[in-house]
Amino acid sequence: MFLYPKDIKEKLEFNKIIEQVKSECLSEMAKDYFDHLEILIDLRRIEQLINETDEFKKAIERGEHLPISPFVSITADVQLVRKEGYVLEIDSIRNIYRIVSIGLELTKYFLEPEKAKFNPLLNELVANIIIDKSLTTEIDRVLDEEGDVRPNASEELLKISKQIKSKERELDRLFNDELESYKNKGYLVDTLESLRNGRRVFTVAAEHKRKIPGIIHDESATGKTVYIEPEKVISINHDVYNLYAERRHEIYKILRALCAFIRPYADGLLVVQHTLVKIDTVRAKAKFAYRINAGKPYVQQKPIFALNTAFNPVLVLKNEHNAAPVIPFDLELHGNNRILVLSGPNAGGKSVALKSVGLLQLMLQSGMLVTADENSRFGIFEKIFVDIGDQQSLEDDLSTYSSHLRNMRITTEEADKNSLILIDEFGSGTDPKIGGAIAEAILNDLNHKKVFAVITTHYSNLKYFAFKANGIVNGSMEFDKLHLLPTFRMHVGKPGSSFAYEIAEKIGLDHRIVKYAQHKTGKNEKAIDDLLITLMSEKKEYEDKLASLLEKQDRLDRLIQSYEHMNADLDIKRKKIKIQAKEQAAISVMDQNKEMQKILKEIKHSKDEEKAMQASIALKKKQEDAIKELEMLKMEVFAKEISTSSEKLEIGAFARMRNGTSSGEILSIDKNMAEIQMGFIKLKVPLIDLVAVKEPIEIKSKKSINTSITNNDRLDTKIDIREYTKNDALQMLQNFLDRALLNNAYELKIIHGVGTGVMKNEVKKMLRQYKDVKEYWHPEPDQGGEGVTLVRL
Repeated sequence: MFLYPKDIKEKLEFNKIIEQVKSECLSEMAKDYFDHLEILIDLRRIEQLINETDEFKKAIERGEHLPISPFVSITADVQLVRKEGYVLEIDSIRNIYRIVSIGLELTKYFLEPEKAKFNPLLNELVANIIIDKSLTTEIDRVLDEEGDVRPNASEELLKISKQIKSKERELDRLFNDELESYKNKGYLVDTLESLRNGRRVFTVAAEHKRKIPGIIHDESATGKTVYIEPEKVISINHDVYNLYAERRHEIYKILRALCAFIRPYADGLLVVQHTLVKIDTVRAKAKFAYRINAGKPYVQQKPIFALNTAFNPVLVLKNEHNAAPVIPFDLELHGNNRILVLSGPNAGGKSVALKSVGLLQLMLQSGMLVTADENSRFGIFEKIFVDIGDQQSLEDDLSTYSSHLRNMRITTEEADKNSLILIDEFGSGTDPKIGGAIAEAILNDLNHKKVFAVITTHYSNLKYFAFKANGIVNGSMEFDKLHLLPTFRMHVGKPGSSFAYEIAEKIGLDHRIVKYAQHKTGKNEKAIDDLLITLMSEKKEYEDKLASLLEKQDRLDRLIQSYEHMNADLDIKRKKIKIQAKEQAAISVMDQNKEMQKILKEIKHSKDEEKAMQASIALKKKQEDAIKELEMLKMEVFAKEISTSSEKLEIGAFARMRNGTSSGEILSIDKNMAEIQMGFIKLKVPLIDLVAVKEPIEIKSKKSINTSITNNDRLDTKIDIREYTKNDALQMLQNFLDRALLNNAYELKIIHGVGTGVMKNEVKKMLRQYKDVKEYWHPEPDQGGEGVTLVRL
């Protein structure tokens, strides 16, 4: 990401946003993340960050409270505990325990199905936390709630702790007895006792110090008081001191064992910490977004800005406590327009609007929600250039205008079509005519580079240039002429006036001075400004009317196209109804054929061959006529349907059977026949029976083919080939098996009769030719026996 100048974040006040987000962080590591926040150009990463933040914000709105609380970095502690034999301080172990506890709480929180359902992205983050519960159990066993080593952390420590308590009770009894004795003798001063070098001592008047046997530990600055440890408690004090030394040694051994227990979990601890920091950053952005009512807009890779009801977040924060309204603005450049030349009165909101565009863009590309309507659209810019405010540099010996020109040089050299440029008071700082001319030349160059930009100016020549040039549009900040006050509302499509004379009179500048200035500028300047505003208004009006006409023409074209398509569909549907009727007629003929076969058989038995022949020929002709009529009607309908389809049947294209949903690739086309690959099966199918599809259906791991047959063509898993000639029966069987495979049938029943066994053997011979036939057998005698063959595919 290219940002210019170096202080662009300060100029757009992005640093103020960062500080506010940091105030919501629970850890210093999250704050450090925002101190080094990266402005991204990868759409997927930006969307991921925005979606996570939006999800957390919605959780806040639902009143959810994720169990995450303040924690500190354990990175250095983990690096130390990796070293064999290293013993961490108790505070460091306490910090590790804190992070592990938060991780376990979050894991437990998302075990609730409802929480995981409403927060899938956060649940995915927490899924990275993998903690052995024995870690917290062991730390709990050693440390208490305050983070101190428990007295019973080991048997030896418990023994030492009991001895210390016993000795301290004995010490208290002896010390108090001695204290009471010497107090009654009047040897002690008012404070009676004190603490010196970790020992309880008497505060003795200097003149009585020889009367109390013991060790003098100290004396007061005046020398009037001495601090004496009585002789009777010295040995007990030594015992207590030694016991405490033993206790420290035992605690060291316990902590060393605990660190050895923690050591294998070092890598996992850093993963947990990284996850908590990630959640902390998401939480901070979400809480800030909730505070300023920010939302998730549409984001696309292509550079664009189309802002609806957008607010400057810094103004929202500024007015947070005084409830002053913040005026929103809309900024959408229609058509090929990419550059907005914004004009209007001083203090009318031009600079605020310009800064808002840049600030919201930086927020979005750093993964934050923005203060704009959720229907707003943001693109991704790879370069952002800003020229705002006084650029004077004493260090570089540059005047304000020279600094502006240097910025323009760098901008014109580096900018491209993926750049966003923000320039405030374009061309100011030098002679208006020369400055305006240079500004116009720079604007022309930037327009040729197809950059996106928001530019504020008072120069009429730039407004006029924006009026003439393609890709540039004027905009203005509204001004209440009646009350001579800015309304801070933006209007895209027409330039604005500076209203300098009106403002001058309102603030009380002498009328004679204002009149003199008006005389010096003459009427032409004002007339040109008004004319430009009028022209822009008329131009916008005509553009709106043209857009409306084009939209109506487009709607009319679509309606005509829809009508023609519906008319063609209606015609096809009519003919399909006819096809269904003809199919029913053909089925009826087939049924009659079966009955006729029986009659023919009876006639043959009666030896009337001539009558049988005539009946057979008549029946066959009737059947052929019905099928021929059906096929012709199908050809007509399907040919029309194919011609109106947007997808074409060609080699390499995908198609499906007209009576199913399985698809395959067309391998070759020969006249009206196509060879199509469906899984492991290659079929030769008439083109008329195929329908082109856009994408192939994914073939399952078993390479089975699934099809759906319409009610009019439902597959029957049983076939009866008795009473047919051998050739007709085998042809029917082959078609039956092919259809069964296409429809993913599982079991079939073939009725062939017993007879001499010829047909049974022919059936078995054909079944052996199909690789997809798993097994076949004859059922029990009561279910058909040798006259029936059952098939499993």
